[in-house]
Amino acid sequence: MVEHGKQIIKSSQLWWLFLGFISISAGIVALFVHPLIIFAAIILIANVVVIIKYPIWGLLSYLIIFLLRPGELYPALAPMRVELLTGVFVLIVIIIRQKVVDGKVIIPRDRITLGLVAFLAVMYLSIFTSYDKVLTAQTCQGFIKILIFFYLIVSIVDTRRKYIAFMFVFYLLIAYMAFDAFYAYMSGSFIHTMGVDRMQGSTSAGGDPNTLANTLATTIPIVFASVFYFRHWLLKVVLSVLGLAMAAMIAITASRGGMVAFLAVLVAGFFFTRKKAVLVALMIILLPLGWFLLPEQYKMRYQTLTEIEDINETSSGRWEIWGDGLKMIVARPVIGVGAGAFMSALGSGEFGRTRWMQAHNLYIQLMATTGIIGFLVWFGGFIYNFLRKLKRLITETRNSERYRWIMLFGNAFIISLISLFVSGMFGHSLYRYTWYMMAALTIAMESIYRESKIAVIESETANERIEVS
Repeated sequence: MVEHGKQIIKSSQLWWLFLGFISISAGIVALFVHPLIIFAAIILIANVVVIIKYPIWGLLSYLIIFLLRPGELYPALAPMRVELLTGVFVLIVIIIRQKVVDGKVIIPRDRITLGLVAFLAVMYLSIFTSYDKVLTAQTCQGFIKILIFFYLIVSIVDTRRKYIAFMFVFYLLIAYMAFDAFYAYMSGSFIHTMGVDRMQGSTSAGGDPNTLANTLATTIPIVFASVFYFRHWLLKVVLSVLGLAMAAMIAITASRGGMVAFLAVLVAGFFFTRKKAVLVALMIILLPLGWFLLPEQYKMRYQTLTEIEDINETSSGRWEIWGDGLKMIVARPVIGVGAGAFMSALGSGEFGRTRWMQAHNLYIQLMATTGIIGFLVWFGGFIYNFLRKLKRLITETRNSERYRWIMLFGNAFIISLISLFVSGMFGHSLYRYTWYMMAALTIAMESIYRESKIAVIESETANERIEVS
């Protein structure tokens, strides 16, 4: 309201009036509704306001819930499907914000995204041939949750500051999961299988020992990319210690696949780092020291890596499972036995001895459950374009100080992908979020890079015009 050119009520006063109205309304409603419901509603409204103003908060809040899995930590929350609801809620708020504030909704049309959408379509098609249609439908729903995560990253991470903030929160959450698992392990909460005590995560995000080990292995390159990115010595030291701690914790998962994934990180890291002598020196010092300090039960476990027959025997007959998986591929070559339904198909007894086991091999898992079509779409549509975009970004930014961060994280992603491909020989990691998170971050990275280059060119052009005039 304005009188004689003066504002009668200021915007700050309107804000306080709004808060007062909300408080009075909440007090009145509290007479009829449970206070916890009112509290949840206020939190929800506050989040809407914050997310509309700061979309990155919506992404980070979803990342936190996605990785901490409150529905698993607190079973009472499980029926509410907190992760899915949060993802959909943040997605809707972001889309509304894009439409109202920016005037358009971001719809990714790059080949990576199209490849993932095509793969989701193949997953849904596999319901018709699935050995467990309900499980396949649930697997599709889980993949939609990953795609929501993917879309939020692509549409929100549009500056380097947001990119670094996301990465920082991500590996701090992984560190929390790792140290939480380590604390539980030291408190006596571990599983004893294959004759060894094995550290595992508290939720499915951390997962069983194999999943936890692979999560740590694929996060280590990102942590050390940040070591090279940040300039403050204290932050470098803290992140270096964090990376080494993650490597040490892989050992007590007793996951041979996870250890192979970590060794793949070291080998790939050697080829990608410019400080090869430093890496070799650390390996010469730390690997023998780590082996010396490792308890005997873990040494015996890892020594079996060189014994082919023992690997099969201590892995519940992995060679036989792979053989049965090949029979599935021959029997259902087009769209497979159903996304996520490998265990059900194996349990049917139609492809060999009846057993309820996962594929323990990414490539057999992909081909057996989604067929040749799924294999071609995932590798040809998703992975090929993902690697191609990464390679182009790294090549273009290799000699640029301005875009050094892109080269660092791009190389880290390549190393993590190599680790995933190697560990994929021993694990069924098709629906591991790491693949899709890194792909989304790569798309975001390219977008930031292109926009930055345009801004630099426009600035230089403007300066030239000023000089001429």
